[in-house]
Amino acid sequence: MKTQTNPKHITSLGDLVATVSSYARNDRETLAAIQDLFRRGSVVAKTRHGSKRLKIA
Repeated sequence: MKTQTNPKHITSLGDLVATVSSYARNDRETLAAIQDLFRRGSVVAKTRHGSKRLKIA
């Protein structure tokens, strides 16, 4: 089942990390989940100048 997304909904990176970490068991799981969200394209980083590609280490 594919969920509908609202393209106008803007969340800060800090809010994303806080939300994901509240469900994750530890920091490694949080990082892995956030990496997966970016890789799948479910989350896109945007600035005033357009989309940005992020390198998550």
